[in-house]
Amino acid sequence: MDKIKKILVLFLAILISTIIVLSVIFINWEHIFGDTRPIANAKAMYQLEFKDKDIAETTDVDNNIMYIVPKGHLDTYIEMMKKKGYSLTEKDNKNHTLLLEKRNNFTEISYKSLTSRYTIISSPFLKEV
Repeated sequence: MDKIKKILVLFLAILISTIIVLSVIFINWEHIFGDTRPIANAKAMYQLEFKDKDIAETTDVDNNIMYIVPKGHLDTYIEMMKKKGYSLTEKDNKNHTLLLEKRNNFTEISYKSLTSRYTIISSPFLKEV
């Protein structure tokens, strides 16, 4: 009977600890993850690491398209946008922005570090549903 009580106490302690941790994560969700979707980002990183893709597409909570590339490989994104008819006008490393032009329309695209190995590019284009 003493062994059952120890197991029950251990189970309750783990359950209460899990509830507390999940509550803290839920309350601070936006501070921890920002406006990105962590599962979608993990899928994109999986594509980069294990499926040998050069660029992976993901979305944020507002359904804006975002791209993940390995750190320092923005050229992959720039080449993709050239295929869509855009040309790179300016690359500002200080402010982490790219200025693209298509038929006299300029589009500013920002990028930031996602982890120590990846860069996430915020695209102003909406994902088509």
